[in-house]
Amino acid sequence: MNINYNNKTFRVAGDNTEVTHFKYFQKDTIVWGEYEGGGVTKGTLIAKVDDNGVLHMHYHHLNANLEFKLGKCISTPRLLDDGRIELFETYESVNTDPISKGEITLIEVK
Repeated sequence: MNINYNNKTFRVAGDNTEVTHFKYFQKDTIVWGEYEGGGVTKGTLIAKVDDNGVLHMHYHHLNANLEFKLGKCISTPRLLDDGRIELFETYESVNTDPISKGEITLIEVK
């Protein structure tokens, strides 16, 4: 799946207005971005895009308590009927004890 992530904005899916927002940029097969909101004060990410549009990324951010969170994430895209991109993500924070794992869904903001 050929997806262009450049200048796309995403938010954590759900009705809550206090969610994390992400801004992505892309050049060739490299994607990078910034994110904040919800429990995140400021964060950055960098990823490689595979032939299926899947993002293989590493991230780091400061949470609301100004604690560093470092991790990796696999972000799998799906095109919605209205043309927006939905990203299903599995993440693993590697600097926490115990290691924190989870899943979230992001949805493109038009």
